[in-house]
Amino acid sequence: MSNPKKQNASISGGAKFTKLGGGVNGQNKIFRCGVQHISKLRRELEANGLALRDTSGLTQCQTLLRVLQYLGERGINTPESVGCGFYRVATRIFELEAAGWLIASCREAIVGADGLSHIGIARYVLIGKRDEFQSPQSSLDLGEQQ
Repeated sequence: MSNPKKQNASISGGAKFTKLGGGVNGQNKIFRCGVQHISKLRRELEANGLALRDTSGLTQCQTLLRVLQYLGERGINTPESVGCGFYRVATRIFELEAAGWLIASCREAIVGADGLSHIGIARYVLIGKRDEFQSPQSSLDLGEQQ
């Protein structure tokens, strides 16, 4: 039995990865979060005194806060943070938010160190201390009530 020829496929067996990674209009860009990227980030954090000293929850929270402050708008995603030694990152983010920090979470598509595409990976960006931001509800002026 012969294998039928694939329709709409290149000789190499499918669409080029660059096209799948955002080269085609209407597709989202896929972030490459492989071993080289994570190693570079880890070296950058170590060079700036932000390496994780131990794996206790308290140390992870304190260090993760400093890392988020350092990274600013870049933020850090789950595989990057795991590659830098942080575990249960969503829990650490929850603990930081409970301590009064405002942290944005957005979803992104990545190609991980395993070479597979992962959709909906969380990227965390520190916004600031919660008390620095006034709630829109609290600033509502309804006038004097009788």
